[in-house]
Amino acid sequence: MSPRLALPLCLALPLCLALPLCLALAACTQDSGPSEPYAFVGRWDCGVDTFTFTNTTYTNGSDTYRIDSVSRDGRNYTLRFANGYVIALAAVTDTGLTWVSGTSGDQFNCRRL
Repeated sequence: MSPRLALPLCLALPLCLALPLCLALAACTQDSGPSEPYAFVGRWDCGVDTFTFTNTTYTNGSDTYRIDSVSRDGRNYTLRFANGYVIALAAVTDTGLTWVSGTSGDQFNCRRL
């Protein structure tokens, strides 16, 4: 074996041994979804029920849904869910927001609790 090849092989061996461990650890972790501290996080009285948002979930008063992605445009947010459902949260402030369903077109003016 050439001395020029010995050094790269010596360096590559620990990486090769560590790769299965890294792959095993990666398999144990789960994507947590969106995690930015969004302005809409909190509890909101939307007239029909109390809606609750975390960075990763949305609860409509009875059912909780995992948020797959969040898009932001100024004070407006679009939330997408695994089942294809989309909601928009418009004009989000410290005290209010407008909730809009991408499916039904329902719209609620909500105030922060």
